Amino acid sequence: MKLDITSRAADLRYAIRDIVVAAKEYEREKGKKPLYLNIGDPLKYDWDTPDFMIKALHEASAKGRNGYSPSEGEDELRNAAAEKEKRVNGIDIDPERIIVTAGVSEAIQFLTGSLISEGSEFLVPGPAYPPYISFIGYFGGKPVTYRTIEEEGWIPDVDDLREKVTDRTKGILVINPNNPTGAVY
Repeated sequence: MKLDITSRAADLRYAIRDIVVAAKEYEREKGKKPLYLNIGDPLKYDWDTPDFMIKALHEASAKGRNGYSPSEGEDELRNAAAEKEKRVNGIDIDPERIIVTAGVSEAIQFLTGSLISEGSEFLVPGPAYPPYISFIGYFGGKPVTYRTIEEEGWIPDVDDLREKVTDRTKGILVINPNNPTGAVY
């Protein structure tokens, strides 16, 4: 039996995977090993897990806190996030409005799935982390890239951003720190 794949799934692209194919070809042909920065695996780059985190994980597991957490996230973490926003940014957020995700990709998927409808536009910084663009397209939207200024530490070009906002714009993606540039706004 043939499995029919939806056009939505067939059209989904993940540029990082395409780059890896080209990099492996280059490695084979030229005999030079590229430094792969495409998958965020800190252990590959000698960034060990801090001892305090290992200890906290061990203690939590010993107390039986190693199962599923609530789907919106642990209340303690949501409260801490709300307190941090108030203290650091002066923003008063009800912890009930905070959702904890398993990384930024899941958060972006939730966000784009909630905001994007067929034909809507979402502004993303250039360069951008490829899944941002993929998720927008997956949900029927059109990613529109706004310029960031390399000479000024990759900050967004506000004039370019303003020019690209239309009546179809559903959102502007600003990631801080930016991925892949690392710029902090």
